[in-house]
Amino acid sequence: MDPEKNIPNRSAWQRSVPWVLAGMVVIVASTGFKVIWNATDEWNHAEALSATKPEQALEHYERVIHWHVPFLSLSDDAAEKMWNAALAYEQQGNIEKALNTYRILRGAFYAARSLYTPGKDWILRCNEKIAGLMASKPAYSEPEQKKSFDQRKAEYLELLSREKSPHAEWALLTEIGFLGWVACAFIFIFKGFTATGAFQARPALRWAGGWLVFYGLWIWGLFRV
Repeated sequence: MDPEKNIPNRSAWQRSVPWVLAGMVVIVASTGFKVIWNATDEWNHAEALSATKPEQALEHYERVIHWHVPFLSLSDDAAEKMWNAALAYEQQGNIEKALNTYRILRGAFYAARSLYTPGKDWILRCNEKIAGLMASKPAYSEPEQKKSFDQRKAEYLELLSREKSPHAEWALLTEIGFLGWVACAFIFIFKGFTATGAFQARPALRWAGGWLVFYGLWIWGLFRV
C-alpha cells in the first residue's frame, strides 16, 4: 500500500479536528447559556406572581433551584423566598403547608445534584425545621406517646440526615456520553461526506454507531444519577 495515498485523508482529518472542537465548545456553551436563561426566566415568572399568586410563585422558585448554576446567586435567592414563605405558614399556624414547603425546598436541591449536592446549608436548615414540626404533631401510637419532644425530633432528624451521596460514577458517565455523542455527530458530518458532498458509507456508519453508543450512555447515565 502506498503510504502517500493516505495523506489526503489524514490532512482532511487534521483540518476537521479544529471544527469538531469548536463545535463541541459551542454545544457546551449553548447548553450553559440555556440553563442560565431558564433559571432567570423562572425567577422572573416567580417574582411576577409573588404578590398575586404566591403559591404559583413557589413552584417557579423551585424550578429556579432545579436549574442550579453554581456561580449565580439565583438558587440561594429562590431558596430564601421559599424559606420565608414556609416561616410565614408557620406563623399563620398552617403547619402542613409549612412542612410541605420545607420538603419541596429540600428536595429541589437534591434534584439539582450531580457530582456534588448544592445547597447543603439549606438542606440542613430544612431538616431541622421538618424534624421539629413532625415531632410537634400528636403522637398516635403508644410507644411514640411515651417519648419526649426532643427524643422524637432527634429520631426524625436522624432519618432526614441519612443522605445518600450522589452517584459520581453515573454523573461522570453522563458527561462522557454527552461529549461523546456531540463529538461523533460533528465527526460524522466531516467524515461521512466528501468535500463535494458525496456520501461515504463506511466512515459514516462507523461514526453513526459511535453516536448511538455515546447517546445511549448519556441517556442511561441521566436515569441512574
